[in-house]
Amino acid sequence: MTHTMTSFSPLAPTEAIERYSHELTFRDPSDSNRIVIRPALIGTLFFERGSQPMVRRGLLDCTDRFLTMFSQNLFGEFDGKSRYSKRTKNGVESIRRSIVSTQPNGRVHFALSDVTEFDSAPEFLIEMLTGQELLENRYGVLSHLKFVLPWSFAENTEGIDKFHELMTFCCKALPIRGGYGGLSSVLPYDFDRHLPMEYQLSRRFQGLEVDAWALAEAYDYQDNHIKSTNWYTVLGDPLLEKLGSEADVRAALCREDILMERHGQCLVIRAGDYPLLGAPEEGPLEPYIFVNRVIRPLRKPLRGSMHSYMEGVERFGEEESRRWVARFDEPEGPIDDSTPQPSRGASALPFQTCPRSGRWVANHLGNRIAQVKAGDPMPGPERSDVGNQVVWYFVRDIE
Repeated sequence: MTHTMTSFSPLAPTEAIERYSHELTFRDPSDSNRIVIRPALIGTLFFERGSQPMVRRGLLDCTDRFLTMFSQNLFGEFDGKSRYSKRTKNGVESIRRSIVSTQPNGRVHFALSDVTEFDSAPEFLIEMLTGQELLENRYGVLSHLKFVLPWSFAENTEGIDKFHELMTFCCKALPIRGGYGGLSSVLPYDFDRHLPMEYQLSRRFQGLEVDAWALAEAYDYQDNHIKSTNWYTVLGDPLLEKLGSEADVRAALCREDILMERHGQCLVIRAGDYPLLGAPEEGPLEPYIFVNRVIRPLRKPLRGSMHSYMEGVERFGEEESRRWVARFDEPEGPIDDSTPQPSRGASALPFQTCPRSGRWVANHLGNRIAQVKAGDPMPGPERSDVGNQVVWYFVRDIE
């Protein structure tokens, strides 16, 4: 059976920011000066042997490169032991020393960012968590590195080049197993209560990476599986071997808008010149779908939840997670019985005509629930008490 797909009409980053930044940014209801969810560019990498001295030196190089590029934007630090605090010269030096001096069976865990507290979403961030030698030897445990940069970097060549420079530098410096990069809803370090909002936003905007719980993805990469597809997909040599060879992947993805570069022990793949938000009017994200055709076999057939258990709220449980990672699968392609069909969450602004009868939730109004019939106006107000744009998200049909 042939399925007709709507055309691909991408939003340039500037247009996407102007049109949707209000919907993608969420301020704390108890403190309007604190942003707890923001759209940003992220890069997440999983790597081997994070306990070993040579790899630790690579981690120090990555940290120093980030400091060289963005030191003027970094105001907070976290040493893995206490809470976030204001960045100091001594604090940064202590973190740098700990990277290379921590014993192999000790973990290196730290963050440097533009925020100084656990409950604010960063716009500049580098964080790392390494494995321990005993667990690496026994179970093959991987370490991970994550960085965050402003979405505005995608608006011009200079910003995109900085993102690419940082991503590829880290890939050269570390024994990478795999990773990804692109747009994401960035949450605070203390993120649990904001996971329902990440769920709603990621269902509506298919280009948003679900990455609040990035640490948990290390287990799938440890078993030579990947999560999904985004603007950047990074495949280490063990993953490339599962697809045949690097030459096979390059041949299958050979197209003018697909960038492929070898860095260290991995292949870096970029789908398009800039990251895509995946707003409803953009249609299917064709560059991501194109890459997904090739790397889809690397996904774990029965992956687990991307969110921790939370009673009574919408979240990425097992079924929702499997549906999300399949969002770029083509309907006419083979569908695994274990993979629910991808779907896009419906949403509407206050006073717009309701597109579908059912139960709706407004996260910006304290998860207020409303039952609305198709054709009726959506409830107000337009903004919450702290100025957040109110958006209603469809939950389920009325029985």
